[in-house]
Amino acid sequence: MLLFNTCNSFSSFSKTATCPYCKSNDYQLVNNSRFLRFAIMPIVPLAWHYYYQCNHCQHSEPVPLIKLPLPELLSLIKYFTGSILIVFTLLYFYTQFSAQAAQQQAMLDAPQAYDTYLVKADKFAQEPLRPENLKVAQILEFDDKYITFQISNYRYKRNRGITMAMRTSLLVQRDYFSSKTLTLPRTEVQRMVDEGIIYNVLRPYAYSLYGGFVMFPPRPKPLYEGVKLNKHNQQGINYYKDDLFEDALASFLLAAEEGSQWGQLNTAQMYRDGEGVEKNLAQAIYWYQQAAKQNNHKAKVQLKELCLMHPCE
Repeated sequence: MLLFNTCNSFSSFSKTATCPYCKSNDYQLVNNSRFLRFAIMPIVPLAWHYYYQCNHCQHSEPVPLIKLPLPELLSLIKYFTGSILIVFTLLYFYTQFSAQAAQQQAMLDAPQAYDTYLVKADKFAQEPLRPENLKVAQILEFDDKYITFQISNYRYKRNRGITMAMRTSLLVQRDYFSSKTLTLPRTEVQRMVDEGIIYNVLRPYAYSLYGGFVMFPPRPKPLYEGVKLNKHNQQGINYYKDDLFEDALASFLLAAEEGSQWGQLNTAQMYRDGEGVEKNLAQAIYWYQQAAKQNNHKAKVQLKELCLMHPCE
């Protein structure tokens, strides 16, 4: 607790002098100042009281601060120890607050999907005011003018409940957020921040906040994806099996133009054999070459065989 304390101490920076009255050598500088302290830590001085006192004849004479020895003047800073610590503590928290405010504004100016907003539900989502009035909103999508949020189905009375929900990964449960969304102009979002309706903005790091997942991490790619089948090429195969050569060629050609190497191979074979179209070796060579560029081994072999019978240049 705060206490008033009177300090009686001899100065360690002044030499013993001779008393001008009794000529005793026990004439010393005495500090009888008062200061406010917390436990044993001085906070701020309340009154300075320095004087010379003779311990033999008890004669005393006040000493102004400006006449104190320089080392004693420099030592007075010890009475401001608590005040200095308070000032530095306040500066630290102010710096932290300013940095957090700047970071929050940067996230508002450049939002990202799954940024997590802590909001007051009654004014943010126009819901009835209840004791449990805190909710979580996450950004789903945004553009230059609007931001679309998903809002939690759950309400909280204190931030402690929201933090626990994040730590335990409740935000990635399928029923945590409502299926309904809320789209707001970015100017309106800024107004809500300024008025404290949105009272905190958090950005997930590594898909998590407070150690818990708050967004679904992307699924890892499979080690082997297999051959990607082109739907037009597959349709062409079905037509070909039914002897619908013109329809098969049309489907193979669509697949070839989409970059499917097997569609290009099948198109080349039909032009080579004149199935569903008049035989056209130039077109056959062209599509064989496109498939061969994709390292289609079968296309390379058939192109080599065709080039023995027809110039491929």
